Amino acid sequence: MSLAGCTEDAASTSSGPAAGPSPIPVVSAVDPSGQDRVESDQLTTSSPAPLLGSRGGGATLVQLIDPLDEPEFYCVDVPGFGASLDLAAALSAHTCKPGADDELFRSGTPLPGNLQMPAYQLCMSAAAAEDAANLFLEDCSDSPLQRFALDAEGSLRLADSMLCLAIAPGAGEATGGPSHVRRDLGLQDCETVPAQRRRWQLPGPSPS
Repeated sequence: MSLAGCTEDAASTSSGPAAGPSPIPVVSAVDPSGQDRVESDQLTTSSPAPLLGSRGGGATLVQLIDPLDEPEFYCVDVPGFGASLDLAAALSAHTCKPGADDELFRSGTPLPGNLQMPAYQLCMSAAAAEDAANLFLEDCSDSPLQRFALDAEGSLRLADSMLCLAIAPGAGEATGGPSHVRRDLGLQDCETVPAQRRRWQLPGPSPS
């Protein structure tokens, strides 16, 4: 399912003082069908998030914190497998595969903000700094489209922007694996995408 033109679930908000960050949906539960159900939360935007830096422990998955409809969690993934691996295709969200080269990144390598796939020496790069832009693997550089920041609540943002890495709504689509599913992946406005589709962690080579 494409990220572009998605209609988000309505989120309830409570009345209160005008000061403070704007409310944004966050998960309270997930339907068995895989549809997101949300309640109100807050997205803090008062200070910029730091660029991703180098971390100890080697390569890591980029894992969505909320499992949604996939108990094995979603991770950023290169489409295809083996001989069919397509390094030129848009990155997607796929069932996490512990230790798989096509899901492992190094944070802050070779430059602050970069997410490099060491197996291919390529970095995650946004197609554009705009809503619904896809993510691809490109030669690593200091391009603003390759600089990412992970804020305190887990939003993985294109640096100096309010665009967050997010997966598409709805149920995951079955792939060729025994129990694997996938969803589209791209940038979305951090203030409008439900929190459970934009919060990520770097747990190491296995999901947690």
